[in-house]
Amino acid sequence: MSQENVETVRRDVAARSARNWVVLGEIWHPDIELEVIAKLELIAGARRFRGLEEIRPFFEGLSSLYSEYRVEAVEITDAGEQVVTVERIQGRGVKGSGAPTWVHEDLFRLIRFKDGKIWRVTEYPGRAEALEAAGLADGEG
Repeated sequence: MSQENVETVRRDVAARSARNWVVLGEIWHPDIELEVIAKLELIAGARRFRGLEEIRPFFEGLSSLYSEYRVEAVEITDAGEQVVTVERIQGRGVKGSGAPTWVHEDLFRLIRFKDGKIWRVTEYPGRAEALEAAGLADGEG
């Protein structure tokens, strides 16, 4: 099951980068929940989103700020029935500003599964916190 989870996460990252909501609807559990406790540059503090109806506008809002936007998995750690990722979101220029500069933010996520689909995603402020939440000491996996 864990290799299947890793492959599902790879599909998730690619679909979020492309903003492919059809694929995300296929691989996300209907009761998906996203909890952001990381301090992102654009949002501070904890926020919780439930279901595609709440998560999609959140992701669309972030990605729409940039003329180009992408997500890539820098690291994927198989943690048994869950997966820990280090992901980089990148945006190029603010829409309408013509600014060519790339900005990026790293996300540290613990991803849990239910019925073979992504069910719970928690974004942490750092890699160590995500690994600890998965029951792994920093560097294990």
